[in-house]
Amino acid sequence: MARTLLVSAVLVLAALAGPAGAFGADAPLAPLESQGRWFTDRAGRVVQLRGVNEVYKSAPFYPAADGFGADDARFLAANGFNVVRLGVMFQALMPAPGVIDRGYIEGIARSVRDLRRAGIFVLLDFHQDGFAPKYRGAGFPDWMALDDGLPNPPVGFPDYYTQNPALQRAFESFWANRAGPDGVGLQDAFVRGFTAVVRRLASDRHVIGYETFNEPWPGADWPGCLSFTTGCPELEQSRIAPFARKVTAAARTLTRRQRVFVEPFVLFNFGTPTSLPGRGSGNALAVHSYAVDPAGEARVVDFAAAAAERDGAPVLVTEFGATEDPTTLRRLTSGFDRRLLPWVFWAYNENVVTDRSGPAGLDRLDSLAAFTELVRPYPMAVTGTPEELSFDPVTKVLHLRFSTGRPGGGRYRPSLRSVLSTPRLAYPDGYVVEATGATVTSGPCAPRLTLRTRRFVREVAVTVRPASGPASCG
Repeated sequence: MARTLLVSAVLVLAALAGPAGAFGADAPLAPLESQGRWFTDRAGRVVQLRGVNEVYKSAPFYPAADGFGADDARFLAANGFNVVRLGVMFQALMPAPGVIDRGYIEGIARSVRDLRRAGIFVLLDFHQDGFAPKYRGAGFPDWMALDDGLPNPPVGFPDYYTQNPALQRAFESFWANRAGPDGVGLQDAFVRGFTAVVRRLASDRHVIGYETFNEPWPGADWPGCLSFTTGCPELEQSRIAPFARKVTAAARTLTRRQRVFVEPFVLFNFGTPTSLPGRGSGNALAVHSYAVDPAGEARVVDFAAAAAERDGAPVLVTEFGATEDPTTLRRLTSGFDRRLLPWVFWAYNENVVTDRSGPAGLDRLDSLAAFTELVRPYPMAVTGTPEELSFDPVTKVLHLRFSTGRPGGGRYRPSLRSVLSTPRLAYPDGYVVEATGATVTSGPCAPRLTLRTRRFVREVAVTVRPASGPASCG
């Protein structure tokens, strides 16, 4: 009964907030660009991304077929999320050698359209787990699984990576660009399918880019990547880097704006360093966090931020979580705030709303407590360079500090405002604001807090605290 009353109360508050798209020019302005490690919007404001994964791994492999639609996009936007990592399964995209399923691309494009209309950015993720169905996985079609007849034991996720010789050889064949059944190299076949997706979506200003390979695996020599001090830069540079350059070159024939996101070998997820994306590559860095202890989680965060700063490339945590445990989610999201890392939770369809029997809403959540940990206030777009961010999930106090210097140089328009997401689920009784160096321009307890930086200040500090009660919102 208590949970039902809480859900009902929050639904009423959300309704009072107005529709998700009713935020006008204060929202991050598409298209997204970048300056150094930061994503920036069209006005040059530094943008933080917060979102969820939506990857459908069953036939026909596009999210709309699983019930993901405009209602989900509106629900996510209303709760402060501004990006979705949308899965593309190559086994559906190219089911036979040289055959591209244009209908499948349109299925993906349908979800992109729904998200764009809700003001949500999209990262297209070329997804695999276990390479192909042949190895009890998904991602690539079986015709791309060249394993030379090595043993294929009945081992499932995640053990098949370390215990299946056939799967390991299939990865090695891909990195070597071995010829497939039609005589075309496996990477070259991938580029053809990848290019078809980019061609369809290159003009969409809300598509921020393409993650080319989810959780790549090196092959049988994976133990060489286990070092927490060095990782395996030689393997990354000999296998992932040439593939990334090839895919990036193909993308650049169609789009100069959208980013190609490069992900390290999956061992990075547990706290090993990476040499990617590489200085001057023009790519963005995609990382995952699945370490087995808090020390490993901290290494993932620090290595990701260090790599982005070293190479001057934007960074995005494109997977973490895979759980409904509030304590774990609280710890992970607080760790990302520590190094100002944008993030995308795994996964909406597996851990947030698995019940697709009706419109998306709080009453459909798998766990209200877990979802509440993800709906954190944060700086959506600021007129300056972030320096410090923290949110205490117990006291609900947010601290933000940013310099007024624009990344890459230049000045902001004096009228341009910073915007923070301050969702109703985080502040059901509203909030109060203390701002130094900026003037609050939004109404009391608005779901998006806006500020205008005062002239001649070098730093802005903002603190948001829960209000004493609904009456404080005026």
